[in-house]
Amino acid sequence: MTQSGASALVVKLGGSHADAATLRPWLAAIAASGPVLLVPGGGAFADTVRAMQPVIGFDDGTAHEMALLAMAQYGRALAALQPGLRLAGSDGEIAALLTAGAAALLSPWPWLAGEPSLPASWAVTSDSIALWLARRLDAPLLLIKRATAPDGATAASLADAGLLDAAFPALCAGYRGALHLIGPEQAPPARLDPAGLPGRRFHARAA
Repeated sequence: MTQSGASALVVKLGGSHADAATLRPWLAAIAASGPVLLVPGGGAFADTVRAMQPVIGFDDGTAHEMALLAMAQYGRALAALQPGLRLAGSDGEIAALLTAGAAALLSPWPWLAGEPSLPASWAVTSDSIALWLARRLDAPLLLIKRATAPDGATAASLADAGLLDAAFPALCAGYRGALHLIGPEQAPPARLDPAGLPGRRFHARAA
């Protein structure tokens, strides 16, 4: 899946923003920035899956599918807050929206359940799913989190610090796009420009 025409952008919005004052401004900025694909985090919905796995005893493959459902739930809530975001649950739906210059909002279930390049474990979260999609679209990636990347950060150092999931550094191999992480220190812009993303750029690997 590649995007022709205007440069596409992939944005991951962490579930930790669910109760943030900047949630609606970020959604407005993303909706105004098409062609863009918004990847929702799992937030409290995924936290419930984590908490219940040891209680019930279901395996990691089941937990992975439930986490995709958690992302879909959070994404559905975001779509209700910002009508400019259009839910998309397949390659074809995403491509059609991006080609039209629209803002797509990923609904990963059931499309990504069983995807062999996304291991069914807690090592893969919405961070790696966003990068996986950015690779497919040959697009830059902006990660919106409630944390700030330090100077000189790499994908590996951010994963070690718990700011990215464990699978993210390896998934960076061969990725040519820009990686940016923005924390709470910067207010959402009116719209996003793929050629000049806000936040701090970090590198796929050490220089």
